[in-house]
Amino acid sequence: MKQVLSVEQMKHLQELGFDTGNASMHWQYLPTADAIINGTDEIEEEPCLFVSQPNMKHEYPAYTLQDILDKLPKEIKTSTDTYWLGISIYDCKEWYVCYSMSDEFDYYEEFKSRQLIDAAYEMLCWCIEKGYIKTN
Repeated sequence: MKQVLSVEQMKHLQELGFDTGNASMHWQYLPTADAIINGTDEIEEEPCLFVSQPNMKHEYPAYTLQDILDKLPKEIKTSTDTYWLGISIYDCKEWYVCYSMSDEFDYYEEFKSRQLIDAAYEMLCWCIEKGYIKTN
């Protein structure tokens, strides 16, 4: 089960102008053994995951599912309707994250994925792109 967003997903949020500085976790590229021995700046190809440690070298924020849910609006109001954030599972295979008027299929927007965090990430991106979440 995927616990946090990838470095690429976090970079995309930053490209959208979203401040990711308050992430609960961080990916960190650690120095290689050769770099430690020889004092070079060479780093490992794959990052390691750490609880937030601000100002570490070669560090990238990583949102957890809870981080994303805390940032999503609980409701979206349009000129005529109000839609509420909802999460459900379909056929025990895919997660749905949506804004709807009720528990019926009157979705304003929905995203689905086998990983709940990925569906929530897609919804976060959509909310940012549509202006429901303000950026810098």
